[in-house]
Amino acid sequence: MKIPLFCLFLVAGPGLFLGSAGAAPGEAVGDGEGAEGAEGLRAAETDRAQDRFSRETPEVMAAWAPMLEAARRSTVRLLREGRPIALATVVHQGGWLLTKASEVQDGKGQALSDLSAEFPGGITLAARVSDVHRRHDLALLKVEASGLRPVEWGKESAPEPGSYVAAVGLEEVPVAIGVVSVAARNLDETRKGFLGISVEPREGGLHIKEVGQASAAAEVGLLKDDVLISIDGEAVANVSDFIRQIGSHKPYETVKLMIRRGQEDKELTATLRRRAQPQSGLAEDARNALSGAISRTRSGFPSALQHDMVLEPAECGGPVVDLQGRVVGLNIARSGRIECFAIPSGTMAELAQGVETGKFARPELEELRQEVKNAEALLERVRQDAERLKGQLKEVEGS
Repeated sequence: MKIPLFCLFLVAGPGLFLGSAGAAPGEAVGDGEGAEGAEGLRAAETDRAQDRFSRETPEVMAAWAPMLEAARRSTVRLLREGRPIALATVVHQGGWLLTKASEVQDGKGQALSDLSAEFPGGITLAARVSDVHRRHDLALLKVEASGLRPVEWGKESAPEPGSYVAAVGLEEVPVAIGVVSVAARNLDETRKGFLGISVEPREGGLHIKEVGQASAAAEVGLLKDDVLISIDGEAVANVSDFIRQIGSHKPYETVKLMIRRGQEDKELTATLRRRAQPQSGLAEDARNALSGAISRTRSGFPSALQHDMVLEPAECGGPVVDLQGRVVGLNIARSGRIECFAIPSGTMAELAQGVETGKFARPELEELRQEVKNAEALLERVRQDAERLKGQLKEVEGS
């Protein structure tokens, strides 16, 4: 496989490229001021070498150009009053584009007017918002054009942590280059099952530290200091295991819990609940404010991979490519100093089905319908329990 030149730079590291022009290896370099002058020059040379071979030098950026070429033809810059506000991605040849919704809406969630789309080559067309998918913070836009080149979403699985990726813009070089930090995951806590306990590792296993009132855990009878052994037959060795296993379930699904209480093992069946809506205005890392603007909507995505590219909010909405030039996602938010999110290609391909109708596909509808059924079944069980308890109450009162 042909390895891009910049990969060799990254692997080799700056140490292989140190040395002063005009000086042989091991030859003294200085300005006549002795050891301190030589040390200063060596430090300056090291800094220059590190700058030269960082991942966003002109040489490295140019090396990405062939990998960006196909996706760049499907990338658009959105403007309002001549000012760039976001990037967008062509998803249908009939003039349909996708972008980050909150960048084309005002503070009240209303679509901005007077939008235009600038294509590679300089052609600019009026654009309007046709539909919004709020969970993913995506907007579907229409321009009056035909024969556009839709993006080809990669069919491979989302890139693993450590993979190099680049953000595509209108120029031949990347908007930014980065590394995948965290694999694709669900960031919407309200759509994960919620048991309602806190746990801590102690001698003897994973102990329940606290049981929330009126929670699924309280309903099924879990108690403080119970030891959690397994969930659905899978051992729970640590807190991460617990979070992963419960989070893999939807609200109102049931899970089988094996616990140890004293010397006795018990199996309990709990119906998970929906976590309450997260509070807004929570404190964030103060350092985020020192590195430029961050996106207004930057959390809660049902599926997103995390990378460390440094993007402005107006640089979200465009494709993300890997070293093979495959489109692996769409940049959806800058959430921190070195933390950005992208919606994986698999999810994007699903959402973009049928966009020529002017509406998003809603694959989550079936999931929501099932959740409603599960919630209704839970309510029916509670109603039956209430009727049974009322009957017992009457018996006691009449005795």
